[in-house]
Amino acid sequence: MIHWQGGALHEGGVRLDIGSPAFRYGAGFFETILWNGRAPSRLAAHLARLEASLAHFGLFAQPVDYDYVIAEVVQANGLGGRQARVNIFAQVEEEDAAVAPIVTAAPYDPPAPDRTYSLRLAAPATQGSLAVHKSMNYMLCYLERRAARALGQDDAVLTQPGGIVVEATTAALLFGDGECFCTPTGGCRLPSTTLAATRDLLPVRDGTVRAGELRSFRHAYLLNSLQGMRPVTVIGGHAFAPDFATCQRCNPVLLGE
Repeated sequence: MIHWQGGALHEGGVRLDIGSPAFRYGAGFFETILWNGRAPSRLAAHLARLEASLAHFGLFAQPVDYDYVIAEVVQANGLGGRQARVNIFAQVEEEDAAVAPIVTAAPYDPPAPDRTYSLRLAAPATQGSLAVHKSMNYMLCYLERRAARALGQDDAVLTQPGGIVVEATTAALLFGDGECFCTPTGGCRLPSTTLAATRDLLPVRDGTVRAGELRSFRHAYLLNSLQGMRPVTVIGGHAFAPDFATCQRCNPVLLGE
């Protein structure tokens, strides 16, 4: 894989100093962006989220022309004419120096149009305020997703004490009946760029959703930057009717098609 770092393209693995905060503590932030075959989808929203997290913790990054660099990395990996997963890693390698971002690109195969998702309902766990940032400290999400996949499911839904639903480990959640839509507000959740874009397309309200109330919704959806909006058919023991029509209406905008 060819990646970009420090103003140039490099082939092979990324070298990381074992004494750096990034290696020792997972200090840093990242963004995952869809290359839709022509351009990075909703790049400005992703960069705004990344820059907000860096600023919140008193960090700053070296300036990068991301439009140019992403296109360069995508082309160098032979992915220009197809969908690809682009990552920006802003890892803290020195305590008081500007963060030097790393840009990568990898093949991405979009899900089939009729693909639905089954989610495991994770046990309640208290998350700190760091959960509202897309940091490299994703151990809880990784472990819950791994447990779900070991059971043959696609992802896990994080919950807070009291059964309050938060989000999936890799996506925002949306519930509704095809006309009215609700997104959970419980706990500390990542500000989803895809959910923000969906608010311009659908009448989305915010509200507390508890695990025991999931049966009251007809439809459920996963939303993230690579997949757009996708129908969920199972969360824990609760079944939902797949709503392909709403997903098909929103995805051309969410995925920049």
